[in-house]
Amino acid sequence: MKLDGQPALVVVDMQNGFCKPGGFMNKIGLDYTASAAVIEPVARLVGIARQAGLPIVFTRYWLKPDYSDAGLLLELLPAAMEHGGMVRETWDGDLVEELQPQSGDELLDKTRHSAFHETDFDERLKRLGVDALVICGVTTNVCVEATARDGFARDYRIVIVSDATAAVTPGMHTGTLTTIEYCMGEVATVDEVQEALANRSAQQTAGTR
Repeated sequence: MKLDGQPALVVVDMQNGFCKPGGFMNKIGLDYTASAAVIEPVARLVGIARQAGLPIVFTRYWLKPDYSDAGLLLELLPAAMEHGGMVRETWDGDLVEELQPQSGDELLDKTRHSAFHETDFDERLKRLGVDALVICGVTTNVCVEATARDGFARDYRIVIVSDATAAVTPGMHTGTLTTIEYCMGEVATVDEVQEALANRSAQQTAGTR
């Protein structure tokens, strides 16, 4: 794979509610362990992106305590409200402690699956000169996929990092990866992204000589 132009790393919804015991997913009986397992590879990928000088955007599913901004989500997942899932300014809604934005990173709060829905995400990316999105985080088949689809529709090149994304079931995870490869972008591992960024850096260095 190649990462030409200006890619950004998008870290989707690595929040306590999705990734930690005691989070709302755990409380409503959904398997959070796959999401917990990708904290380490996502953190590694963030380090790789920092070293390569990529813009990094962290997103949070960030809802009002009364869920008045949640739209139809509660019709499908009413138990989330019962357990305070994704509520802003709470432990459940916060990013996991292993993945905190640093100075210069972007933090984007959203109220729908896609990071593009009624946010300034597109404007921020354009301001940074970004033309490709390397997407990691959770969950693969919901917020990662929704963001990838909307990004592709806006002509961003899409790369999903297979071992730094996770879903509630393996089938949900692999289904999205198959769809992305079929018609929306590329699927790569953390190691492959690291290699592509190293090649990109070498090419840029050679071009300045």
